[in-house]
Amino acid sequence: MIAIRRWAAAGIPFIYLLYLPVQSLLVPKPIDRPIELAALTIYLLVGAPTLLLFKGIRIPFWLALINLAAAIILPGLVILQRDASATTEIGGWVVMGTAVILTATAVRQHPLLAVLGLASLVFQIVYKYGPVSLFSMGLVGAIVFVLAGLGVSRGIKRANLEAERYLEQQTKSLASIAAIEAAQEARQTRLQQVLGTAIPALKQIREISDPLSPQEKDRIRILELSLRDELRGRALMTPEMKSAVANLRQLGVEVSVLDEGGMDDLSEEERDALLSKAIDEIAVVSSGRVTIRSPKGESFRLTVVATVSGQAAPVLNMKF
Repeated sequence: MIAIRRWAAAGIPFIYLLYLPVQSLLVPKPIDRPIELAALTIYLLVGAPTLLLFKGIRIPFWLALINLAAAIILPGLVILQRDASATTEIGGWVVMGTAVILTATAVRQHPLLAVLGLASLVFQIVYKYGPVSLFSMGLVGAIVFVLAGLGVSRGIKRANLEAERYLEQQTKSLASIAAIEAAQEARQTRLQQVLGTAIPALKQIREISDPLSPQEKDRIRILELSLRDELRGRALMTPEMKSAVANLRQLGVEVSVLDEGGMDDLSEEERDALLSKAIDEIAVVSSGRVTIRSPKGESFRLTVVATVSGQAAPVLNMKF
């Protein structure tokens, strides 16, 4: 990537801006040419801020409009002065000077106004001095100058769009990486919790030499279901949900908790609010089977379905 210092990008064209009227001012008695001096004042007042002021590449629209007005007025003022002085030796700066202002306007992201100003400049000069002025008064050079500015303007705009796309892709990539890392940390945390619960129980089972009692078998079955809940229920297994599921299982209800990612993009408060509604719904169930599921890609975030053996229709079918 090529970097250009601001002082070079703005200062060098500004020096050229100042240099252009020098030859005209060297003509004797510039004070006797008040119209040209007024044109020079306008020229410097619009040229200096266009080249030197405002951070970023784009100048305000109001300044671009002033530049367009100046591009229309400057040739007319110089033509008036030439008619009043009966000479064309003065004001030779006006064609390239106006072109510099218009080129800067184009580069600073107002190409349409630059084109309109160029059209006005060409029309006024050619109308006054004829088609030969295209070559004798530097109009061809001015046109090339402004067209080059338009090309630079388009290149800058395209580069800015590419930079914005790159930043957007980078932001998405960083967000994706952060989400993956967060998911990995969450899985590691759940795994540690599962192992912290399962390992002591497995050690106790290993140390038992006698056949397991019915109570021990029930405890192991509940442990196995709890471990399955931790692995399959993931973020749904809040302390409140664990307590509600445990109560249902003590009543003999078969419970399945499935987190398929339907609430991954919700905040913790939003997730807890939905789970609280689900817990309230399943509190009335005393038998059968309950499935709590968070599907991904659906219009709803959470489903709670309760069925009883022998009944075709579910006794509870809620979507949140």
